Amino acid sequence: MEVRTRHYLKITLWTVITAFILTLLVFTRKPCNPPPKKGKLVANQTIVVYSPGYRISFYGIEKLHPFDIAKYDRIADHLVENGILEKDDFQVPKPANVETLSLAHNSDYLDSLYEHETLSRALEVPIPKIFPRRSLESRILDPFRRATGGTIEAARAALKHGMAINLGGGFHHAHPDMGHGFCIYNDVAVAIRVLRKEGFSGKILILDTDAHQGDGNHAFFTDDPTVFTFSMQQENIFPAIKIPGNLEAPLQESTGDDELLKILEQGLMEALDESRPELVFHVAGADVLHDDQLAGLSITTDGLVRRDLLVKEKVKSRGIALVYLLAGGYGPSAAEAQAKSIEAMLKE
Repeated sequence: MEVRTRHYLKITLWTVITAFILTLLVFTRKPCNPPPKKGKLVANQTIVVYSPGYRISFYGIEKLHPFDIAKYDRIADHLVENGILEKDDFQVPKPANVETLSLAHNSDYLDSLYEHETLSRALEVPIPKIFPRRSLESRILDPFRRATGGTIEAARAALKHGMAINLGGGFHHAHPDMGHGFCIYNDVAVAIRVLRKEGFSGKILILDTDAHQGDGNHAFFTDDPTVFTFSMQQENIFPAIKIPGNLEAPLQESTGDDELLKILEQGLMEALDESRPELVFHVAGADVLHDDQLAGLSITTDGLVRRDLLVKEKVKSRGIALVYLLAGGYGPSAAEAQAKSIEAMLKE
């Protein structure tokens, strides 16, 4: 009995030590944040912006939200594995700093993001108060800043080369002084303010085909005549309070491929004719897919690919610069569908 007791104590001790070491490794492992790097033009003069640093890694708490945190990485891997890009082809952005974010967001709001209550509300995930400021910054805020920096780089590249894709971004629910819907910073608004500061004065169209209304984009640009917003969204889902844009296309639950494409083409032609933009941001959410957890549309993978190719064709045929952003997606097929869509756009 004494030998058996010592044996069990030994096993228990090693179990505790192993658990402690694993916990220590998880809590001390640093996020992957590669340095900025210029990308290479691929396919039809397109820059693809991406960083492994986009991925939120907050000790597993991020998995409480249905958003596929690994979506960005899986799409990048798909493009490389299928020979569409080489690993060195991606442009790696630097994170947007506070000064840049302040071009669009209220400074008090930016400061409040270090408060656990504000961050929990924006992410719709409870952030325990035990975590210090440096953890909030390195593991949550910095990935969002990097993705925002990616949209800035994509906007610059689109104006220079004609088209750019950011494998992230599309945080269209963030307002000037509020974040919600898993959106902390509004990357499109920040990118537009950066372009204006750098001297770009052309008109801009924000085309939002995410299943949820881009209420944040509307909040930023309702009174700006140089930015036209066109949003297609399912009516009976988040956000509860819709902010009117310049053009709205409400979608009924269970809307399928052909109906969505018909509504999109009609609305896009109207938006392009009325706004006459020099730059289009396509906030191209994958939450329109039939298996999405937070929406009720019936779009297939083929339908999503056709949607994005339609936008590219109509925009590029007019010689307008195009920025493509991933936005939402909460179903099992989101990453694969968007990977196939980006592959099709780069192959076309």
